[in-house]
Amino acid sequence: MIKWRVGKLLFIRALVVRMAGVQSTDPGRHTAATKRGQLHKQRGVALISVLLIVAILMALTTRLLSGHQLVVQRHQNTFGQNQALQYALGAEDLARQVLFKDQQLSGEIDHLEEIWSQPITPFAIDESGFIEIRLRDLHGCFNLNSLTIQDKAKADRARTRLLLLLQNLGVNPGIIDPLMDWTDADSEPRASGAEDDNYLNRIPPYRTANQPLYDVSELYLLEGVERDEIALLLPHVCVIPDSDVKVNINTAKAEVIAALDNTIGIAVAEGIVGVERRYQNVDELIQSYDVFTAIKEDITVQSRYFELHVRVTVNDSTVTLRSTLERESGGTIRLLQRNFGKLFQMQTLFESDLQDDV
Repeated sequence: MIKWRVGKLLFIRALVVRMAGVQSTDPGRHTAATKRGQLHKQRGVALISVLLIVAILMALTTRLLSGHQLVVQRHQNTFGQNQALQYALGAEDLARQVLFKDQQLSGEIDHLEEIWSQPITPFAIDESGFIEIRLRDLHGCFNLNSLTIQDKAKADRARTRLLLLLQNLGVNPGIIDPLMDWTDADSEPRASGAEDDNYLNRIPPYRTANQPLYDVSELYLLEGVERDEIALLLPHVCVIPDSDVKVNINTAKAEVIAALDNTIGIAVAEGIVGVERRYQNVDELIQSYDVFTAIKEDITVQSRYFELHVRVTVNDSTVTLRSTLERESGGTIRLLQRNFGKLFQMQTLFESDLQDDV
């Protein structure tokens, strides 16, 4: 556009110069008026030349300022993104300290009244953004990777518990077969399952994982599973690298507790979670609810795996972080997994929007 305008101005200038240089065919008729006219034409050419130079300078200045603004905006975005990232990593360090301190103060017991479990209202940072933080006990949910355990009896028990959980939530149990086909090592589909042949026909095509789940978002890749059903399931399930993890009776939701055994029932589970839970050991629970005797080895009052959810917004930049932390018996906090850009699961505000954030 700038080149076209400059070329047009140069053409006008050349035309005016040419007109100014045209002389009469009769040399004898050069009068004073003709000379004055030529003088005015020369002044007009000079004026147009000045205007042309000014136009060119304005075009160049506009182009330079536009480029400069883009550079400034790019650097501002980069700075804001890096600043948000550092806040998120700082929140992760804070979570480590909280879990370590909790181990020192509470010892072997974990429950929902401890400081790590308390909801934190989103708060402002540097008057230019805000940060949201939440810690989740992974022993309070159903570990989807328990379906991949090598012990067949435990694997069958895990399948039964998932079926009970789906029934408690009103979710179609047809998700089980595709999930197990997704994680097993063979290529034989189950009755309602799907293997590579089903997924390779999709656009874009992909294969089954044939290994334990890495992230809960893999549920969205399963054949025949509706997004709204996954949204109902997500708050109650998790993915832990260890396939043999006990459920913490002090932190689990009623639907997860009821799914431990078909003799428990949702009414008993709701009675447990409806009051403050600070069981010091499993035997104390059994004294009040002997129905848990048969599954004593599958429940605990101590948690080892935790999931941190962080969302930081600085100006127009947003960073979401989800970290899986392991707290060892000595109190050492180990980072197992760190994901950016995954769904942010804030208990009070965002559980209803989980399906839109993956």
